[in-house]
Order: sequence, then C-alpha cells, then structure tokens
Amino acid sequence: MVIGDPYRFGFLVERVEDWEYPPFINGLMFLYLNKKAYPKELRTTALSTELPELLDEGSPLVSPKKDERMFALDSSERFELLYRRTFPEDIDKESDLSYLIPFHEINDAGFAVFTLTDGESVMITVGEWSQGRLLPLDEYICEKTKYFGVIDRLREFYRALPPAKKPAAAKSRVTIHKIKK
Repeated sequence: MVIGDPYRFGFLVERVEDWEYPPFINGLMFLYLNKKAYPKELRTTALSTELPELLDEGSPLVSPKKDERMFALDSSERFELLYRRTFPEDIDKESDLSYLIPFHEINDAGFAVFTLTDGESVMITVGEWSQGRLLPLDEYICEKTKYFGVIDRLREFYRALPPAKKPAAAKSRVTIHKIKK
C-alpha cells in the first residue's frame, strides 16, 4: 500500500504473509522522499516491531522536535548541526536522538532520517553514511497538516494488521543431480 505521495513524502508498506512466523508480522517498508526510496534495496521489515516504535508518541516521526532557529538555517548548516547532535565526535558526550527517526531497516542500510519542525512545516532530511561520515542526501519540507495526514494513514495501516499466521508448510521435492567430472 502506498501512503502519501512517493514523489514528495510517503511510504510503501506491504505485508508479506509468506515471510511470517508468529508473533512477527513481516513485509516491506520503504520511505519515499522526492521520488527516491529508502532503503535502496529490498529488506524484510518486521512490521509488528518496527511500526509500533515508529508510531510511538515519543518518536521523532510522530513528534518532530520544534526548533525554529535550526529550521531557518540553510540546508548544509542544518544537516551538520543535526549530524553533530545525533552523532557527536566526543564519545563521552551523549547522543541527542530526538531528531533521528528509529527506522531500523533504513538505519541498517546506511541511511539516517531526521525530522524537525518550525511549528508550521515539517522538514525530513536524509543522510547516507560514507567512509565513516554521514553525508547529506535529500530533504523535503512538508506542510504540517499534510505530514501528519501521512502519519495518520500509516497508523491506520498498522491498526488494521491482523495477527501473524504461520505459513503453510510447502510441499517440495528436492532433486540432487550428480555433476559428472
């Protein structure tokens, strides 16, 4: 199911029952931003664990942090500030995860997605890890009502998911062929 507008900001979420083992509901989930999908490659997503974390009231996806001063910065300054706050160079300094969306399949694929609001609009920024550094890739600024409309539809999708069913055992025959030397 496509939620939102993949040309601007949206999600592709699809349950794949053949991949499930109770209690896990598995499938596909991609974030779309400016016609690009994240993650870039196919990855199995445990929808039953990923969606509750993404849709938690404390998640930066649901509750983007308001910072008008940072929102007003130019893209490169803003990205650098988000990067430094989230991934400080000083290992003794605590990371500020209040901007980083906890989307594990994206993070595990080498991307980081941040949200930020000025109260009227929400900015979504994507960075990609390369040679030990997070580099800016893309950003989109969305009117607050449109942004939260997408989040509400994602929440509706999650609520409508029935419990996981164990896939039926496949009846398959294995044929082994001896290779002639």
